Amino acid sequence: MRDGNRGRDLVVRLTAEGGVVAFLLLMIVAFSLALPDKFPTTDNVQLILGSQAVPALLALAVIVPLIAGEFDLSVAATLGITSVFTAWSTSKGMSPVLALVLALGIGVLIGAINGFLVTVVGVGAFITTLGMATILAGGNALISGGNVIYNGIPRSLTSIAGTQVLGLPIVVFYALAAALVLYYLVEWTPFGRYLQATGKGRDAARLTGVRTERWLFLSFVMAGLIAAFAGYMQTARIGSASPTVGPDFLLPAYAAAFLGATTIHPGRFNVWGTMIGVLVLAVGVTGLNLAGVAFWVPNVFNGAALIVAVSVAVLVARNTRATQAV
Repeated sequence: MRDGNRGRDLVVRLTAEGGVVAFLLLMIVAFSLALPDKFPTTDNVQLILGSQAVPALLALAVIVPLIAGEFDLSVAATLGITSVFTAWSTSKGMSPVLALVLALGIGVLIGAINGFLVTVVGVGAFITTLGMATILAGGNALISGGNVIYNGIPRSLTSIAGTQVLGLPIVVFYALAAALVLYYLVEWTPFGRYLQATGKGRDAARLTGVRTERWLFLSFVMAGLIAAFAGYMQTARIGSASPTVGPDFLLPAYAAAFLGATTIHPGRFNVWGTMIGVLVLAVGVTGLNLAGVAFWVPNVFNGAALIVAVSVAVLVARNTRATQAV
């Protein structure tokens, strides 16, 4: 009987760890066979990777508070306001380097305010970050005047994201570098251990001496910092900024994060699983668009992916706890 349970647990574990990757490979094969002249091309690969660098950065921002056990619904709005600020400031003559420093500072400030309200004042993270997102949307309208900013964007800014390296936009390597840094911090430093302890059980972590409020506060600050960098890269990549930029990035970021929680390290949010989740969504949406599906289908795909990912993540976590209990 024990051998049977062990065999079942092994199958569940292997399915959990490899299921998302297998689904990704299955989609690639299916779209390649169905669209041989459109999907499996160098241009399409470059398009997918280049267009997903910014969403990947935002997905990384999302998982930091999630690891600590909280949601940050303001990360997409942080991306939006730093994107608009970058376009506005550089169009007025500010150097791209100074604009980057100030944009990152804005992200840190937003994260610090969120963290203060959650950890010190005691306001729920959901309400705090949702309210912050609404405030930032108003800030976008104020800075941009309600118009898309594109006049006066310097070439020195767009070249930051438009340069090609090894046949790929350099922004892809920025996202990869951010993933490597975050992976190191989460998996190999005391910061990551305390962050995971905070997310697994705040009361239990406090009893062991972990200052959970500090690490939760820092998780919001880091989320704001990464989201601000994503906003800067968004403007550098497309050479403009819309006052409505931001909200459309939020759902895919969470979908990728929860997809990631079902692979690599099933049952917990992790960097490389999240990056795989980003690729799953990108391949799915791109393949559907190339197939000429109706305009609403990609939204349904993203929403369904989020629901399925959350459901699978819950089941994997439940199975992991049950296995550990035995």
